[in-house]
Amino acid sequence: MLKDILVHLNGTEGDEGRLTYAGSIGRAHDAFVTGVFLNISHAPMAVGYAGFGAAPIITDPKSSMLAVGDKTEKSLKALMDKSLDRPYEFRRYDVYMGEAIEALCTESRCGDLFVVAQPYGGNAELSELTEALIFGSGRGVMIVPQKVSVAEKGIRTVLVAWRSTKESARAVSEAMPLLEHADKVIVAMVDENGAPEQFGQEPGADIARHLSRHNCTVELKHLTGWDNVAEALLNEAEKSGANLIVMGSYGHSRIRQWVLGGVTRHILGKSTLPVLTAH
Repeated sequence: MLKDILVHLNGTEGDEGRLTYAGSIGRAHDAFVTGVFLNISHAPMAVGYAGFGAAPIITDPKSSMLAVGDKTEKSLKALMDKSLDRPYEFRRYDVYMGEAIEALCTESRCGDLFVVAQPYGGNAELSELTEALIFGSGRGVMIVPQKVSVAEKGIRTVLVAWRSTKESARAVSEAMPLLEHADKVIVAMVDENGAPEQFGQEPGADIARHLSRHNCTVELKHLTGWDNVAEALLNEAEKSGANLIVMGSYGHSRIRQWVLGGVTRHILGKSTLPVLTAH
């Protein structure tokens, strides 16, 4: 069941769209909505010295950001009153950037779904938070484009970008409440070099059967003739009239962090539809 939806708020114009979208899901599933506002400050820094041999003069931007946060909090609460027709909660964290990732991931682990803004639009801070949330939350993350429109009848057609991997399986599991409510689920597989799944009678048949046992109406599609996997999936989503894309997030490890792979980044950054993903 989907009963606890969290929404990342940052005081930008995209907040209203994310709240409205989260509210539409909440209405369909009778779910509670929580707005999470991170009032982020940069770390204290030395700006000079009082004199020879004296200790450095330290400025802490956090104190000035508290006043900014108070103003943003007031406007966000008014926006939640306007955008939501159901019970909600507002949570605020005054944190340094180094603390923001852990604060967001900690919040997400006690919810069913976390709705965030679309990354890679020029806001490096937002992109870093989104990637950290995908890899560190342990839950499903819903990427919502700024200009997304809310379907009047809710999420009716879902495209599942399927590969027989743990990432895809995790994404399907996290999305199951939405898949069960949809009119149609399209399981799309991009035939890369014609390689079938290692086990199973037909590529995609096993996951299609699994979804049908959850009372989903499933259509299996093999996408051929594409050199670009991401574009193949985005094209199929548009052509089929999908309201949502479900996909696993793939990445590779650097020394201290995970970085999303090229196909995942392309879809998350370019999709005009919401994308529910999990690692």
